[in-house]
Amino acid sequence: MTLLLISMILSSMTLGYNNKSYEIEHKNIDKFVYYNLNDIKKVVGFEIVGEPATDRFIIKYDGKRIVLIPDNQWAVFDSNIVNFPIPPKFKKDKLWIPLPFLEELFLHFLKLRIHKKGEKFVTNEAIHTIRKIVIDPGHGGKDPGAVGPTKLYEKTIALKISKLVAELLEKELGITCLLTRDTDVFIPLRKRALIANKSKADLFLSIHCNAHKSREKHGTEVYFLSPAKTTWARAVEARENASIKWEEKEQTGDVESILWDLAQTEFLKESNDLSGKLVNSLSGAIKTKNRGVKQANFYVLRGVYMPACLLEIEFISNRKGEKNLRNKKYQQKVAQGILQGVREFKEWYEKNLNY
Repeated sequence: MTLLLISMILSSMTLGYNNKSYEIEHKNIDKFVYYNLNDIKKVVGFEIVGEPATDRFIIKYDGKRIVLIPDNQWAVFDSNIVNFPIPPKFKKDKLWIPLPFLEELFLHFLKLRIHKKGEKFVTNEAIHTIRKIVIDPGHGGKDPGAVGPTKLYEKTIALKISKLVAELLEKELGITCLLTRDTDVFIPLRKRALIANKSKADLFLSIHCNAHKSREKHGTEVYFLSPAKTTWARAVEARENASIKWEEKEQTGDVESILWDLAQTEFLKESNDLSGKLVNSLSGAIKTKNRGVKQANFYVLRGVYMPACLLEIEFISNRKGEKNLRNKKYQQKVAQGILQGVREFKEWYEKNLNY
């Protein structure tokens, strides 16, 4: 864990970081304490680019950026707009930022959070971060899943899209991704949860395609683990849980059942929020009906001790849906939609749970 100490010394402060000590100038502006951004730059190593024509300043670090305008309380952190109680200032050719801005900067760039202890600020690594995701391509091997009108297998599309999602998450967000299967092989539902838990992942996404006897049904829906509340949710639950027929029967002890219930309760809100962001971004990306967030008792989600959800991308039983799912450009759009949903959840999760 990285530790950083900041102590006040008259008009400057000492900031200890990575076994080095730095002097950070601070001053009162309009009755508030501000910190010299150029001094903080020496510590973190970011780049500051000024745009005189627009009065904007852009701070760049490790592929991320912050855009600010002096005397404006709004700033852009990558794609998120943040409103601060007091604005940054530009005085005597120096940029000055208030403490709330300094806190957001360290959290955004370094995943460090600042706490005030007496006359010092102690900063350490953010506890709640999303660094690893397990992506679970539904079905596989002897279990084909749903089959489209022209014999497209759910297991095939689930694997292709899962690989695209993993590639995008690693490239765009720097997240380590682990697939429960990367070939056409059968993996028991119970083992998929064990893979996620043993890897100590932060999120679990199970990728599927929907199906219905009516060829007219279409759209995206995302599920999280909870007792099914509608007839439709129970029907989807039964279809996806049918994979259990391919597995050897195992006895589940009382203790393990209790742990499942505890996990379900602990991550209920996070899984619900994750599902909401995913269904909105995914349905928007592929321009299909948003069928919303639903609850069901999926075996593949039981025993997963982390926020988790199951995505039903589109109805493979719908002729247009099946045709789209075959299309590589469409598959890429699906992956982009999932990337955006994870990005939004990651930003919300890390900001709200680290304070």
